[in-house]
Amino acid sequence: MMRRRHQGFLLLALLMVLGLCAGCGRKGPVRPQRQPLPAAPEQLVLRQQGTQMLLSWAMPQRNQDDTELTDLAGFKVMRMDFDPTEDCPDCRDTSVLLRQVELDYLRDVQSRNGHYFLADPDLEEGRGYQYRIIPYNRWGQDGTPVAARETLSVIPPAPQAVEAETADGVLTLTWQEPQGLTDDMALIGYNVYRRRPGRPYAVAPLNAQPLSEARFEDRVFQSGRTYLYAVRAVVLHQQREVESRLSKAVIATPWAVKKSSF
Repeated sequence: MMRRRHQGFLLLALLMVLGLCAGCGRKGPVRPQRQPLPAAPEQLVLRQQGTQMLLSWAMPQRNQDDTELTDLAGFKVMRMDFDPTEDCPDCRDTSVLLRQVELDYLRDVQSRNGHYFLADPDLEEGRGYQYRIIPYNRWGQDGTPVAARETLSVIPPAPQAVEAETADGVLTLTWQEPQGLTDDMALIGYNVYRRRPGRPYAVAPLNAQPLSEARFEDRVFQSGRTYLYAVRAVVLHQQREVESRLSKAVIATPWAVKKSSF
């Protein structure tokens, strides 16, 4: 009798030790049962640039319960294309994952002043495109999405014959206006883009507002570095501002004026 009781105590002790060992073997943070979920991203904007759609959105600052968002890990970018003359994008969601944006590894996504920019290239003229941006936290939990849709409009022609000249520490670009604008396209101006060799163009143009003249002076550069410059025309079509494809790039290596030591 005593022997059986002793064996029972040994078995109970063994089970307790195994339970402690299993608990010690857990790695990583313990997820709270009621972790707040991210609120929706703000200011989702779709802008047509030639055959691509440029998406931009702002990082959410709060959770759904209005607490501070401190564990945002990234965004899922979903896309659905549809025929705007026949399909009903609100009736059935056929979105697929276009890109998973990890905040620690943005790859081809650009970040600027709390905003994120993603270009979706090679789209089809006349097709509609709906995008949903879904934030998620470090636990992999999805927050509130934000959505926007746009139809890829007629693609305006690009400016031509871009030339660059450097003098007195100023790089001057000139070009010719696009040929073949239709009657329903009103030329608003131009945007100038710059990049380094082997890198993508910056999402934001060098000019703050569309240029009314076919001329731009770049005074902010690193002397002796090579840049590529290209221009997009900005037109008004069916009450929407649309950018053309990029013009052919011009390569330039501007030099700053050396200050005299006297």
